[in-house]
Amino acid sequence: MVFNTCKKFIQITVLLFFVAAIIASAKELYADELNIDKLIMDIQDNDWYSRLPLYGGAEGIKNDRLTDALIGMVENKMLNWRYRIRAIQLLGESKKDKALNFLGRILSDPFLNHDCPAIKWNAVTALGNFTKDQKAADILLDASKFEDNPVVREAIVKTMGRVGSSKAVPFLISILNDKSFAIKFSAINALAEIGDPQAFPYLKNIVENENDPLIKNEAITALERFSRG
Repeated sequence: MVFNTCKKFIQITVLLFFVAAIIASAKELYADELNIDKLIMDIQDNDWYSRLPLYGGAEGIKNDRLTDALIGMVENKMLNWRYRIRAIQLLGESKKDKALNFLGRILSDPFLNHDCPAIKWNAVTALGNFTKDQKAADILLDASKFEDNPVVREAIVKTMGRVGSSKAVPFLISILNDKSFAIKFSAINALAEIGDPQAFPYLKNIVENENDPLIKNEAITALERFSRG
């Protein structure tokens, strides 16, 4: 009799333990949902970036529901453009494939970017979070073919360096003779970041033949980075 009572007590205790675990999990999931909703509201606040640590920083924005919400914010033409840019920045920090594809759409779709340099610049810069990602490199190379805004073009070149794919090297070499100082300077720096040896003779040529001291010094610095690598 005592044995049966103890057995039932143990069974009830185990059952209560599992029920408590299920309730705790449900609460945690519900809390996550509330946090997501609050983060969506927080990014519309002027102090939005300082609130990110409350949600685990970049880790806290790797949620599919939040990704969809951020995409919806960018697509909402009635929303203040500053909030849309904040959403673009967060999509980059999420490093999610869905976010990457959407950032590519922003650059190629005039209905999303409205030919606005600020929106395109931020989309390009957000792509810099996708280091060593070949798709990100392809998106940037495609954008370089039709982008004519000098500020956005410079951002594309800089971001190619941050992404760090050798796919961008032939393009970067081709613009080493660009008329724009900013483009040439950024291309040299991007080649140094990527560190592909095929760029070495072109950088050496700049060191030997360039008249602009700033461009020449940047090429020297790039070659020094090659030798250290």
